[in-house]
Amino acid sequence: MKTLALHLPQFYTFPENDEWWGKGFTEWTNVKRAKPLYPNHVQPLVPFDNHYYDLSNPEELVWQHSLANKYGIDGFIYYHYWFNGKLLLEKPVENLLHTKKATQQFCLCWANEPWTRAWDGKNKEIIMPQTFGGEEDWRAHIEYFIPFFKDTRYIRYNNHPVLFVYSPSKIPRFDEMIEYWNSYLESIRMNSIYLVEFISTFNPSPYSKYSQAVMEFEPLYSAHYQISLFRQAVRFFNKKMKNTDIIDYDYLWKKLLTKNRTYSGRKIILSCFTNFDNSPRKGKSAFITKGASPDKFQRYVRQLINQQRKDSIDVLVINAWNEWGEGAILEPTVQFGFQWLEALHSALQ
Repeated sequence: MKTLALHLPQFYTFPENDEWWGKGFTEWTNVKRAKPLYPNHVQPLVPFDNHYYDLSNPEELVWQHSLANKYGIDGFIYYHYWFNGKLLLEKPVENLLHTKKATQQFCLCWANEPWTRAWDGKNKEIIMPQTFGGEEDWRAHIEYFIPFFKDTRYIRYNNHPVLFVYSPSKIPRFDEMIEYWNSYLESIRMNSIYLVEFISTFNPSPYSKYSQAVMEFEPLYSAHYQISLFRQAVRFFNKKMKNTDIIDYDYLWKKLLTKNRTYSGRKIILSCFTNFDNSPRKGKSAFITKGASPDKFQRYVRQLINQQRKDSIDVLVINAWNEWGEGAILEPTVQFGFQWLEALHSALQ
């Protein structure tokens, strides 16, 4: 079982964030201002030893990779933000190319959503629209990918570089672009891309004829597609009224474990989540999985990886390594110590 964790690079300052959110803004700004919304609600989360790191420092990448290695995490899936040639949050992964002491495997996920003030990918209060170019942009984009694909740490499946795409259905001429990319790679004697689509409310079914695998994005997939009609109605009402949307952690995990959907022969990458609580970003309008604990996480992950789901492969993606603003983290905290990492390590063994 290869275990990968989604990785958010939003932990360093850069000019656009300073302009949009105020000087010095990083994800830590959201995390620090969180408040508990009910008794025993663990907020704000505080990193162990108050380690509010700066990901523009390559040594922090070394620390993260070393910690992942210690607890059995094989690699990271770094979110990649490309807006018709404009890059955002690119510095950590670009530094990674030159930071060979960070030894874990990695790959990229093109998070092709507009940036909004709501932080939810919806077209509300857009501050950086997601625009897409034609062949000139395709060429620039694949040329940007090539140094990563050539890195010996880059994750490959059957020797093909793995690329996740968040929402292919929102990219015009997507399959033409993939054809162009693969043709370009062939022209420089590199293998074609192993394309993985996220399955979510944004991309409910496989969109591309070139995708070879899918990954159901948890917990949002199960919280939308697996729960009962009554609970769907409750969630819809809460969102409409901007109430806190709370769902029981055990209930959601049990629904996650019953998934049996197939995708026309595409491989299925197993996926799960540690916890979810985006109140640092959304306040009282948050979505929260209530009742999470490292012990429960360990038990449920063990059940998941022992399943015999049709078309699944021995890859597990965890949401997430460091989504502090969404409460989906493996990194150590003051409140839990290293328990989330220890729970995963025990489950994998």
